[in-house]
Amino acid sequence: MSFKILILAGMAGAGKTEFADYCRSLNISVHNMGDAVRDRVRELGLELNGRNIARVASEERLKYGSDIWARRTARKTNGNCVIDGTRSEAEVSYFRRTYGRNAIIVAIYASAPLRYERLRKRPREDTPLSLGEFEERDRRELGWGLGNVIALSDRIIGNEGSLPEFRERIKHLLSDLSMV
Repeated sequence: MSFKILILAGMAGAGKTEFADYCRSLNISVHNMGDAVRDRVRELGLELNGRNIARVASEERLKYGSDIWARRTARKTNGNCVIDGTRSEAEVSYFRRTYGRNAIIVAIYASAPLRYERLRKRPREDTPLSLGEFEERDRRELGWGLGNVIALSDRIIGNEGSLPEFRERIKHLLSDLSMV
């Protein structure tokens, strides 16, 4: 296997979507694990909001295993691609078992105050309505093991500066991995 699958990890608002959008602009396929959760919420006939998304994500993990979202997302992959939004060690283990050394975990880091500011500006159904809701989401995702995923990642990209600076870091990473 000569392809690479970048598995993005990071707290909400760190820049995973910006990373994925940049890759799409280079015609690199992107698969979003959160889309799989949102699709499941719709299948269940529930209103698409932060509470339902969080509840379904957690319930499906308990019912089908901690790697359920990885398994459902991996079905769509082929060749070089990006998988946006891994949150647990079980998901990373699944990707590593499935893709071996071709799975590269890329953590994106940004500070909590900056992430909260970014989230408040983005028009999505899971935008936190308060600082308390933002902190609750962080605790939930850390409880799934996201902190360990970030700590054990193969690469880390900081996203504290401007968007052009972040895109330059992404470009450098993709070049270093021979994906562009």
